[in-house]
Order: sequence, then structure tokens, then C-alpha cells
Amino acid sequence: MKLFKVIIPFILILGIFIYIYFYRQTKQFSPISSQNDFYSKLNSAIQTSQLKASQININDFNNEVEFYLIDGNNQIKIYFSTKKDPYWQISSLQEVLKTARIKDKELKLIDLSSAHPYATFKNN
Repeated sequence: MKLFKVIIPFILILGIFIYIYFYRQTKQFSPISSQNDFYSKLNSAIQTSQLKASQININDFNNEVEFYLIDGNNQIKIYFSTKKDPYWQISSLQEVLKTARIKDKELKLIDLSSAHPYATFKNN
């Protein structure tokens, strides 16, 4: 009988602690998301590539970032995906710019946000 009086309160107290530990903990929300990491990487990639970007607009509902690139006297509209690596996208952008300079073409828009990236040229 003495053992019963010791075990029952011990089991009850242990059950209360388990309940409090697992079910009563408040969920913690962090203001830092994976998107914040993308934007810091994008900023770093733009600065590293020494490109002149302006008017950066974030379209979270489309998972894309829109900005203008100043290339000489030409302003090129650029679309990047927030789901792709910004360093890869900057590298692709530099390749497109290099190819356009070699072919002596002026770019109007470069869209790297879709599954099939494309570029459009200005009518000369």
C-alpha cells in the first residue's frame, strides 16, 4: 500500500511535466525567412558583378524580382526568380550582356525568372 501511495503521485507529476513540456510550449516565429537570404545574396551578387541596378521591385506573389540595369545609355528591364540561385542568375545575365555586346545589339528585356529564360532586343 505504501508503494502504491508513492508511485501514483510520481506518475501524476511525471505526466503533468510531460504534458507541459510537449503540449504547452508556445511556437516561436522567426522574422527571418529563406527570402531574406535570397535578397542578401542578390545584393551581394549585384555588387560583386559591378553591375548598375536601379528601381528594384520585389513581386513576392510571382516569386520574382524586377529591376533595371543601366548599360551605357540603355536601360534593360531584368526579371529574376526568387526560387533560383541569384549568383547563377547574375552569371547568366553577364553572359547575355556579353553576347549582345559582341553582336552589337541593344537589349530591352531579360527574363531569367521562368523555366525558359529569354531576352528581347530593341528594334534598331
